[in-house]
Amino acid sequence: MKQITRTRCEKIYPNIYRIILPLAGGKPGPVNTYLFTGDSPALIDTGTRRTAQILEKALGELGLTFSDIRQIILTHGHIDHYGAARKIVEGSDGKAQVAAHKEDRTLIEHGLEVPRQQFIKYYRLMGVPAVFQFSLLFMRFIFSSLAENCRVNRFLSDGEKIMLGDYEATVIATPGHTRGSISLYFEKEGFLFPGDHLLAHITPNAFVMLEADFDLPRRMSQIEYYDSLRKIEGISPQIAFPAHGDPIRDIRGTIALYREQFHLRQKNIMSILADGEFTVYEIGRTLFPDIGGIRLPLEIFLMVSEVYTHLQVLQGENAVSSYMDKGLLHFKMS
Repeated sequence: MKQITRTRCEKIYPNIYRIILPLAGGKPGPVNTYLFTGDSPALIDTGTRRTAQILEKALGELGLTFSDIRQIILTHGHIDHYGAARKIVEGSDGKAQVAAHKEDRTLIEHGLEVPRQQFIKYYRLMGVPAVFQFSLLFMRFIFSSLAENCRVNRFLSDGEKIMLGDYEATVIATPGHTRGSISLYFEKEGFLFPGDHLLAHITPNAFVMLEADFDLPRRMSQIEYYDSLRKIEGISPQIAFPAHGDPIRDIRGTIALYREQFHLRQKNIMSILADGEFTVYEIGRTLFPDIGGIRLPLEIFLMVSEVYTHLQVLQGENAVSSYMDKGLLHFKMS
């Protein structure tokens, strides 16, 4: 594959730059890394390991190298956000400190949320055919090559004040996309850096939160995600600079659209269950009939997470119920 070397770097405010890094696949699109210059240069997110050289080239255009970075703030523990952090730390001779929420420590430091056996057990319960279970394992291996695990030096807490370059930000815990997703709010400037919690061009995923010692997740990602959106509405930022896509000025309108899509998804799932009792995988293939091609394992991963997290909400509302049959979890209307 031909290496992409073109850099896209733009100044969004005095001493704040958006560096756009490539990411394979159509969604969610290129990664926005944000650089804060000044006496103690800082980055919000890093892109993947494979785009570290592109990031370094962009820094060079601004007269900086990895050795100048003193702080890396990770909005959450996905590979396109922490993947190059270790290279930056090494390039700074250990001077760059990595900060994230403690709930995503396992993802960042070990690359895996749960052991392989638990990962497969969950997808088996969801009704995913064995051939796709192995495809999902292979996909997880491929994804792991896009990141190098990195030690987190500092754990950030909700409400904590931190400095990025010349600017003060408040850490806002916004779980939902992951356990430890955070947003950074610059109150004086009216800026919000929400990571993947707000995106202009697609509805963010509230990923299922697997647990190492339980077969089924207890935390309800969709509930946490929308609770976090209410926190964002409560502070009323003027503009959001997300980790993918363009800045968002109509934040309330974007959130309203998310809510419309959420209720439509709930309605469509209930319509499917009106015809019978199904596994999560069966509901998903009916809900998303067009998935396929080379991205099929990823699409199945996203599909199962989306359907199951919605079913968690519906079950909590007593709209649906579940039962086990032959080792598979089935859902039906209550």
